Parts: sequence; structure tokens; C-alpha cells
Amino acid sequence: MVLFFMTSCSKDGENNTDNFQEIPADESAKLAALKLYNDYYLVATTTNDDTEWTGDEPSCDPGNIPQGVKDKILMRLMYFRKASGLHNEIIENLTKSEKAQQAALMMYANNQLEHFPPESWKCYSAHGKDGAGNSLLAMSKNAEAIDTYIRDQGSANGPVGHRRWLLWPRLQEIGLGNTEASNAIWVLGNPGSPPTDAPDFIAWPPEGYVPNRLVYPRWSFSIQDADFTETQISMKDSKGNSVQLSVEELDNAYGDRTIVWVPEGVNTNSAKDELYQVTLENVKVNDESHDFEYSVILFDIDG
Repeated sequence: MVLFFMTSCSKDGENNTDNFQEIPADESAKLAALKLYNDYYLVATTTNDDTEWTGDEPSCDPGNIPQGVKDKILMRLMYFRKASGLHNEIIENLTKSEKAQQAALMMYANNQLEHFPPESWKCYSAHGKDGAGNSLLAMSKNAEAIDTYIRDQGSANGPVGHRRWLLWPRLQEIGLGNTEASNAIWVLGNPGSPPTDAPDFIAWPPEGYVPNRLVYPRWSFSIQDADFTETQISMKDSKGNSVQLSVEELDNAYGDRTIVWVPEGVNTNSAKDELYQVTLENVKVNDESHDFEYSVILFDIDG
């Protein structure tokens, strides 16, 4: 189910630039966003020099994840969290990783994703079942699996639950599972406190500069315990024109309360910077209504 809020183009095609924020002339923030991308995202890219998974699917050997691959998975995760304003360290829980690894093997062996795998599955194990029930699951591998989770595409992922868990301010430890074709990340349980320097909200794409290639069709905005049932969202493009959008059905089952929407016509291929202004009205936090307004500036890392 998709809910539609009223958003429309400016009357008679005219630009409406009231209260519209222009792209800053000072590019220091853009350079900082590019440095973050290079230092955390780009260096985590899988290369031919990376050591392969040590397991074996035919014999149901879960194997181990090479430390270099683990480091890149954590680095890619930290990119998205830092870009969202979260700077706390995420550590690996080795016990959770052991179970997540067996879950990843089960997904690979059966070529499907299932949080509650039956005992009839090839390579079934009790530890693997426990891992599957507490983990994000994807038929992708290595650090690139993090992109899959943040993208959260597909009709079943309207609430962007995978993204919400990975960008959850209270997340402090994870378990890592990974094969040559699947991935599992244990995210449930043992939540910590949000970092003291956490932003007022978590959004993807985030406020400020973000590489255009990492802006996905679903946009999201999260606040702990917020009520979005009466929230209205509007967006304007770089020319100040309203952007049509559709809002996904609310679902409070994952991480913090989140509202998700899909804007139309977002330009993620432009060589020049593209600014989109986001406005959320009537977000209830602690029974008080709040409005939020922020700008997202898409940029080409090669520009």
C-alpha cells in the first residue's frame, strides 16, 4: 500500500522560490563530504586482491571471513553512519558473527533469504537459524552488501527496515556473516544509548552534500518515538519547483520511528550540484508538533 500526500508543481509552471535555500558558495562542506567518501566508502570497495571466503557450500563448511573483508564491511557501514551524523564506534561481537556466518551459509546453500529457515534446508543448523532470525540478510557479499541494505529496494522493503537498523543511533555491536554470494549482519539485541553528539534526526539521503550515486529512490527520515501519522512531506528541486512524491505506509517495527517517501524525477546523474529542499510538517515528538526543513545537495564525485 502506498499513501499519497498532496504535492504539486508550481502554478502555471512558475518557480516558487520562497524560503528556498541556495547552494552555498563555500565548498568546504562539499570537500568534507568527498573526503568522507574517499576515506571510508571508496577504500572499502572489493578488489581482486581481497582474500576469498574460506568456506565450502557443497560440504556445508561455513568457513571464516578474512579480516580484510571484515574491515571493509565495517568501514562501509561507518561511511553511511558518519554521513548521517553518527560517529560512535560499531564493534564486532564474535559470538554473533559465528551464528551470522552459519546463517549466511544457509542462505547461499538454498539460494534464498529466510529469517525462519526450516530444518529441511541444506546446511541447516540451530546456530544458523538463530543468526537468521536476528540478522539482515542479502544475496550479495562483502562491503557491497551494505549498499544493498541501505538501498532497500523491492516491494517488500517500503519501510526500509535494513537501512533503519544500520543507521540506528543505538546500534553498538553487530555480527558478521559473509560467503561468496550471501551476507548476514546480526543487528538485534543489546542496544546502547544514542551517541551524545547524534543529530536531531537521521535521514538518508542526509542533510548537506552527498554523492549522487548513493541517493536511492526511497528517502527516509527517522526520530526515536516520533509520530508521523499526520506528517506532510514536500520537496523542491534546484529551481524551486515542487517535486511530486509518494509516501510509503508507516511501519514501526524497525529501529527508530521512520517515514519513507519516493520523490519523482530526482537527478542522480548530473555533473553539476543538484539541491533538493525537504520539508516535514507536523511531526509529533513527545506529543508536541514540530516542523523540519533541510537541504540535500547531490554532487558528482568525479565533477
